[in-house]
Amino acid sequence: MTYRWDGFHGRALYELNGLPNEVRDGPLLERLLDLLETPWDAVPERPGQTAIRHAFFGANSEGMLTLLIDDEAETLRIIDILWMG
Repeated sequence: MTYRWDGFHGRALYELNGLPNEVRDGPLLERLLDLLETPWDAVPERPGQTAIRHAFFGANSEGMLTLLIDDEAETLRIIDILWMG
């Protein structure tokens, strides 16, 4: 099953603009495509809930995405991006 991309939340869109092109068009995009195929690969933020999840990206996990995943609607939205690289 493939989830549908639901875009970037306003904060993540702002953070996206600050990422280097090679990160945005490389490891971030690759991780996003992987997560659309396997959203359960992201870790729930809190035990017992599955809507807000975290996933790491980059060669050495220099980046972290916070995702809003709606399993019923099968959608995924990025709400926060952290890049330490």
